[in-house]
Amino acid sequence: MNDSASSQRIAGTTLAVSLLLAANTAWSQRDAATDYPTHPIRMLAGFSAGGGSDFAARIVGAKLQEILGQTVVVDNRTGANGAIAAEITARAPADGYTLMMLAVAQAIGAAHGMKLPYDLLRDFVAVSQATQQPYLLVITPSLPARTVADFVALAKTKAGQLSFASTGIGGSNHLATELFNRAAGIRMLHVPYKGPTPALADVMSGQVQFMVSSIQTSLPLARGGRLRALAVTSSKRSAAAAEIPTAAETLPGFEAIGWYGVLAPAGTPPRIVDKLGAAIAQGMQSAEVKARVAGDGSEAVGSLPRDFDRFLRSEMIRFTKVIKDAGIRTSE
Repeated sequence: MNDSASSQRIAGTTLAVSLLLAANTAWSQRDAATDYPTHPIRMLAGFSAGGGSDFAARIVGAKLQEILGQTVVVDNRTGANGAIAAEITARAPADGYTLMMLAVAQAIGAAHGMKLPYDLLRDFVAVSQATQQPYLLVITPSLPARTVADFVALAKTKAGQLSFASTGIGGSNHLATELFNRAAGIRMLHVPYKGPTPALADVMSGQVQFMVSSIQTSLPLARGGRLRALAVTSSKRSAAAAEIPTAAETLPGFEAIGWYGVLAPAGTPPRIVDKLGAAIAQGMQSAEVKARVAGDGSEAVGSLPRDFDRFLRSEMIRFTKVIKDAGIRTSE
């Protein structure tokens, strides 16, 4: 046999082996997805027990356990604004047994261009958006404004004289306020605080006049007369406060929400991702879950993987733009 014939035979054999290996891998992944899960799943949450990320992870975990028939363990790995949990998840085997509950704060951190040991869009695959939460636009009760339109008109007559509180530079409620400012065509002075308690205290006292706050924290204060609620920031009214209009009723198209969603490591077989997404969608639409999250001022979503992927990418584009347009700089 000459060298040319020998080379062709070797090449043919190599191709056949490669095709066989590829077929075996595809069948192996298909079988794994069919049998999945065969042992406990770990759901990482990047923030402490009792917080929003932990709450969402435990609700989703309980439903996955019920539907898939395997234990789901919630693992709180706190620190670095959720980056520790995200790095562990990104480096885990892409087999569907390590998931993470992504908080909007983690997505905003990535949009700031922080130096992170992972890429949020490259190193993960979207599984399902679990919940969403509107914010509440609140003002100090001493202001004469009663509606969003009233407040916008007042802010325009006092350009740069009114101030707004946030729980930190570049955080979710800071970005939500910047989105509101742009939608309304107004300008206010930013006063950052180290948490919601001192920020809301100064809004109640009139030291600052405006805040985009979590509905869970600020709604009881508004109903008690210590704050005045102008609107919720979701596109539709909240079941937790149906009497309060949306900001979009005055500023069409405006929306700024908090949310939580499930990610898996990049490379997780699509059949497993789809199975997880379908199970979460089923679980989040149960009457029990809807009632439980509504009690926290939230709304159950339970989207399919492709829908959460599209939503996450659009949110990252929006966050990046408002950070750039507002010239927001963090210490990171």
